[in-house]
Amino acid sequence: MEAIRTIERVTQGELHLQLPKAFWGKEVEVIILVTASEPAPVTKPRKSLRGSLKEYAHPERMAREQTAWSDAVSDAP
Repeated sequence: MEAIRTIERVTQGELHLQLPKAFWGKEVEVIILVTASEPAPVTKPRKSLRGSLKEYAHPERMAREQTAWSDAVSDAP
């Protein structure tokens, strides 16, 4: 299915579209919607929590992180 999306200004209640030859002689569906007149809301930059818990880090335990899951599972009864 081919589709064309365009934003045009209606002047004096009329709208004129020039369609490509692929549409000539075919039945088409026309949907008309009014665009939003207000600008899109400006979003604030997202803040990152990266590093916010570094005060709780235990450097001596960091070496064990790679095998922590397999060690925990193998110790289970």
